[in-house]
Amino acid sequence: MNINIAILEDNENDYTLLMRHLNDWSSTSGNIIHISWFSSEEHIYEDFSNTQFDILFSDIELKTCLHTSGIEICGKLRKSGYTGEIIFLTAYSEFVFEGYNVNAFNYLLKPIKSKKLLSCMSRYMALHMSDYYYYRKGNDIIQIPYDKIIYFFKNGHDVTVQLMQDFYSERTTLNEIEKHLPSMFQRCHKSCIINMLHVHSLSGNTVYLSNNTTQTVGRNYLPLIRKALVELAQC
Repeated sequence: MNINIAILEDNENDYTLLMRHLNDWSSTSGNIIHISWFSSEEHIYEDFSNTQFDILFSDIELKTCLHTSGIEICGKLRKSGYTGEIIFLTAYSEFVFEGYNVNAFNYLLKPIKSKKLLSCMSRYMALHMSDYYYYRKGNDIIQIPYDKIIYFFKNGHDVTVQLMQDFYSERTTLNEIEKHLPSMFQRCHKSCIINMLHVHSLSGNTVYLSNNTTQTVGRNYLPLIRKALVELAQC
């Protein structure tokens, strides 16, 4: 996936740190990113009108902008038609709630930690990915959006692809499917892979899913499921 990223940040050290974390995420996730840096509001409105940015990382407190803040700049960009995601950067958590006025996607506290940035980008990918699972049976190939899949379940020699209303059965293995799945999918036991975005809750070793079904989490998989849920809750 190609992602155009704009960074509005007047502190070069903070910009360099964020860029390094983004490049690390890009190299490990396989996604291609293009980064544009703005140290003030000069040229930003013109560039946003000419370039379709997917994400804007914006510092809130900008020393290069004496009479305006990052939130105000983002507000102007929204009014001019920017519909991408906004992620605020700030050293002060009390500013965070002001971001909701411009429909902010998230915020990151400075100094930015790699783990927080990776979690944020995982959430972004889960919400915006355009990849599909390609179900094959005979001569038929059906595109199924990953975010519509609740789980994959081993059923004899087949694997069931469970959606909210429908399901498909395919002659394959969970191990083969798992090689190509995005990070929102986690194995919960040897016969099932669940979509964490469809997990409503975890109680003991039972996950409750969005289609009002449950799956048992194997003892060896329970720490990974808990960790995935915590990371989603922190995004």
